[in-house]
Amino acid sequence: MSDLPTAIRAASDALLRELEVLETLEEEKRLLDLDDPRISELSERIEAIAYRILAASAHQRALSENAEGPPIETHPRPVRAILAEWRDAERQRASAAPGSAEAMEAEARAQRAREEYRRAFEAARTRGSGLDDVAGA
Repeated sequence: MSDLPTAIRAASDALLRELEVLETLEEEKRLLDLDDPRISELSERIEAIAYRILAASAHQRALSENAEGPPIETHPRPVRAILAEWRDAERQRASAAPGSAEAMEAEARAQRAREEYRRAFEAARTRGSGLDDVAGA
């Protein structure tokens, strides 16, 4: 990605996705009995996500050091990228053991992608354009 605003938007989106998944898994973990073996599995997934969040925030800071221009929100994410992420999350969920931390993480990612796609669809409909016109679909 050579377009700095697009790269910053992508970094911001990735960070927000990771934070939402982290929150979902942490909320799930809080509902389990303390002797439930899934607590350890969820804790490992949460730790891995936390490391990714740290790396993503450092990457975003580095990108932002020389940035200027309008807000990130004015640079929408391409619909094809949203759909690719959604499909990937659905595949991950399908291959994960039901009820596992991996399945919960995949479901959270799929839900976020569905919602983002819905917003992009509604924005395109409001503008009277098709999804093909939304951010390089």
